Amino acid sequence: KRQFCLMMHAEVLKLQKADQDEIAACYAAAVKCTVPDIEELCLERKLLSIQEINMILEYEYYHKEKDFADRCRELMVFVEHVVYDDLSKVKIYPKIVHYYLQETFAREDPPRTEEVSESLRICDQAIEMLRNTGRAFYLLELLEMKARLLESMGQQLQESEELRSAYQECTQLADLFRKLSAEYNVPAYMRDCAYLYQQRWVFYIGDVLRIRREMYGLTQKELCSGICSVKTLRRAEKKESNMQQAYLGALLRRLGLSKEFQRARLVTDDREVLRLRREISTSRNNQDYVKCRELLSQIKEKISIEIPENRQFIMELEVSLDWMENKITKEEFVSREKGALQCTLNTKQLFGVRQVYLTELEIFCIRKIIQGLDGEERKMYINFLLNFFKLIENKYELSCFISMYEFVMTYIASELGNLGEYQKATELNKKILRESLACKRICIVDGILYSMQWNEREYRLKCRQVFDKTKMTKCMEQCILLSHFCKQNLNEKFYYSKLY
Repeated sequence: KRQFCLMMHAEVLKLQKADQDEIAACYAAAVKCTVPDIEELCLERKLLSIQEINMILEYEYYHKEKDFADRCRELMVFVEHVVYDDLSKVKIYPKIVHYYLQETFAREDPPRTEEVSESLRICDQAIEMLRNTGRAFYLLELLEMKARLLESMGQQLQESEELRSAYQECTQLADLFRKLSAEYNVPAYMRDCAYLYQQRWVFYIGDVLRIRREMYGLTQKELCSGICSVKTLRRAEKKESNMQQAYLGALLRRLGLSKEFQRARLVTDDREVLRLRREISTSRNNQDYVKCRELLSQIKEKISIEIPENRQFIMELEVSLDWMENKITKEEFVSREKGALQCTLNTKQLFGVRQVYLTELEIFCIRKIIQGLDGEERKMYINFLLNFFKLIENKYELSCFISMYEFVMTYIASELGNLGEYQKATELNKKILRESLACKRICIVDGILYSMQWNEREYRLKCRQVFDKTKMTKCMEQCILLSHFCKQNLNEKFYYSKLY
């Protein structure tokens, strides 16, 4: 806690343009909380968090007791070779590269040709990391750095078609991100390190117990029966004390949850299972259903289906695969999705309670159920999810739920458009886009831009108004640029087909 407060204080000092020595002292105090040997640090012997790497980077930047560029190179190598997942690496590696390139450009002597080539390689490596993950941490800064590096090549840039193409794409992307940031009133450039401390899908356990108990229509006495005293539950719900793990586990199980309900869609300590789940997600997106089923078979052998969350994951995936392969009817699809939901949420009070707590997979199931519904029941489920996320928005907590928010709301916006509610769909799309840009997530931006343009076209056709095809072409060009950057080949091909 002390380290976090010191880091945030240092970030505030930077924004206030405080004295450099004061900022340096604050970073030094922060990093020494967990890395006391910072002055003689040997990275090869350390196991560091992403937050600690960021602190070391800032510490070295403000102290510069050795060549800062060399220190950046050491940190780059460390991040490249330590076992972080891609979504962890992408949070810090582009920042290190940005600091490194800034230091390189700050030197008085112009860089030699080989130095420019090496800087381009490093810059491209960081940008490629962002492309692979659909993130935009320091992306605009890196695109501008890349443009400057290419410009410094002078005659070589003019003579190489490949370099000119890279320069054009780089500047077009930078212009587009600046335009979108201005239009949606989000910072175009990175301002602080607060994003490194953002936690996803976090609830206070007392709130979970209370909200979930009310969803099931249980009194405190009914929930506690045979497990613990009412006083123990009451104190936990009021955030007055922590609860023993044995009691907590039993209460959560009675409410359809396990103690790991926040951490993963599968309850397991086997890292191989989590790797297989990630592979399933990729195969599912690529519509490789055969591979999905092969991976699911491997997961079944490694987890307990007695755990409700695990059983729910398997049931939902199986029904989704059957649906995508046209093996079941719409009615069967809805029935089986509802069955998967009931593994952890066996209550009829879903639509009538004041507050709702849902796991990610429960929301996923509800979102899928909507696909098979019609009429008033469909609208009821859509309104339920809109209200669910509205409550989160009112607490200014959408960034903690951004992944599921994007997944659910882009679908609902599309459905609203299909129902002819074009303006309402566009307003929702604008809200999603603003939140995604603020969280530096760009993999769905092309789809949202296309959806808004489609809504405008359909609205104008409905009102018998003239539709500007030039505007549509401009939008398609932006979508092509973004989908190509995020390596969404199917999307890119689709947008090309829509060019006027």
